Amino acid sequence: MQSAVSSTFPELETKSLLEVLSLLPRTLAFVYRASPFHFCISTAAGTIQAGLSALLLWLGKVVIDRVARGLETEVDWFYILLPMVAIVACRILQSGASSSSQFVDFMVSEKVRNKIHVLILKKAASLDLAFFEAPAFYDLLSQARRNMGYMRTAIRNVLGLLPQTFMIVTMFGLLTILHPLTFLFLLVSLSPRILLEGFTARERFNIDSVLTRNTRVTNYFASLLFSKSSVKEVRVFNLGNYLVNKFFEFREVLIKANFKLNVKLVRVELLFDLLGTVGLCLVWSYAVYKASIGELSIGELYMVFGAAQSSKNSIQAWFGQIGNVFRNSLYITRFFELIDLDPRTVAGALETDPRGPRVALPTRFGQGIELKNVAFHYPGTDRLILEDISFSIPANTKLAIVGENGAGKTTLVKLLARFYDPIHGSVCLDGRDYRDYDLKELRQSITVIFQDFARFHISLADNIGLGSIDFLSDSVRIQEAAQKGGAHELATGLPNQYDTILGRRFGEGVDLSGGEWQNVALSRAFMSDAQLFILDEPTAALDSFKEAEVFDRFSDLTEGRTVLLVSHRFSTVRIADLICVIENGRVIEYGTHEELIRLNGKYCQMFVAQAERYR
Repeated sequence: MQSAVSSTFPELETKSLLEVLSLLPRTLAFVYRASPFHFCISTAAGTIQAGLSALLLWLGKVVIDRVARGLETEVDWFYILLPMVAIVACRILQSGASSSSQFVDFMVSEKVRNKIHVLILKKAASLDLAFFEAPAFYDLLSQARRNMGYMRTAIRNVLGLLPQTFMIVTMFGLLTILHPLTFLFLLVSLSPRILLEGFTARERFNIDSVLTRNTRVTNYFASLLFSKSSVKEVRVFNLGNYLVNKFFEFREVLIKANFKLNVKLVRVELLFDLLGTVGLCLVWSYAVYKASIGELSIGELYMVFGAAQSSKNSIQAWFGQIGNVFRNSLYITRFFELIDLDPRTVAGALETDPRGPRVALPTRFGQGIELKNVAFHYPGTDRLILEDISFSIPANTKLAIVGENGAGKTTLVKLLARFYDPIHGSVCLDGRDYRDYDLKELRQSITVIFQDFARFHISLADNIGLGSIDFLSDSVRIQEAAQKGGAHELATGLPNQYDTILGRRFGEGVDLSGGEWQNVALSRAFMSDAQLFILDEPTAALDSFKEAEVFDRFSDLTEGRTVLLVSHRFSTVRIADLICVIENGRVIEYGTHEELIRLNGKYCQMFVAQAERYR
């Protein structure tokens, strides 16, 4: 069965020629700021090489003419060797400029690459969760990351236009010795090539844009064969051949699209190359005729032959550079689209513009948190996940949220952590809407442990310290958090204790069980001074003994803080002061454990059903 993926993120569009070319000044400025010194050196080196090519042709002509004249009279070796020495000097200078240019290009490329990486990573880190649930955003992100190299390539093409233009002008000067219109004739015979370059650039970019999603799917099927998280099920269900076939199925689409385009381009390119070659041969033939009637010397014939060939190559290269500039600039548009991405591009992204002066966040919660008539659906869908939700979490109390799978518990957690804003109603802290507070400050007052918490393949100390980045190097605080969260006992048994790398991704690390990783995640939460603790299935990977041990400590350690628990285990729920029962996105019961048991409603049924399993 085929499934369609919907997205509220705008699909990628091909830019017009003017839109693309308008980015060139910005691209040049971007590269120049990355490395001004190397940028200028690279430009100068390319221009010097172009000028030396014309000078070498002229010096060759001088040597040949002087040798020819020397055959008729007595040879003046100084007269002949002087331009030869100049040729050697030019060759050495040309070689030096070429080597310097390669080194400088490498330096510019690395500096530009670093700058691009930093900007993309910072942009990804700044965007809301809504972006990461939009497939088209991943298309844009994928293209921006994959196309990073085109930034430097485009600049190399733009900078290459200057020496190529200089080369063409100098060759034009050399060809005027044959006829003033010689160069124009070559230019006309080669000019249709620019149409090919523009067409090629546009078509290749269109294929790449259209098939970006296809490429990501192809890479996804390949990753399933390499990923540790999927390899067990791949083996158990014998999925190897299926995944390989799916990989090639999507890969074949890419191959066929590029094959059709290449067949079309090869035919046209052969025709245009033939036209340019005919033009060059006619210029050569005319030069031979002029030499045969004594209007050109042998040296001048040599110079015209070389200048005509160089002109043809330079004009083709110039048109090629124009095409490459256009093609690479098309790819660069994806990078700038990502960097310029408006946070409001995706429905459901958080409001970034203040509705007025921000309210100072309370150091300690006074009233607590209250949800008022909250409704929410995910971007791109109309199905309400939460509807008319109203309840409160008084300050310094523990509230448990229970309900069947799909009731909306995790979505509620996302709203309380302000990953999303409700489409209706409000989430309030101490009587003020979440949106009245600075987002960064609000997030610092909240710590969340999800069931699918992150497992960072770094040291145990850093894994815990990331819970409060400002104290990442505070070993005392890290050990205190580890003791609270249950990771200290784990640390004492590791080879390098807190300095041990966790996970096996980088070879020297130590892998942990699910319960051990859970202890690390809990310890990370205790690094924070947050006033609101949100734990979404916090003990899902722990056995019953470990769970009891964790919550015995947890109950004491969270005194004076507001706690929200999401759990299916009623042994965990019992430690809560209040319990909220959600069904089909609505609050159906709210109260203490004893009150809900006396109510004999949904909570009581669930509690009794789970208790029966332990008898």
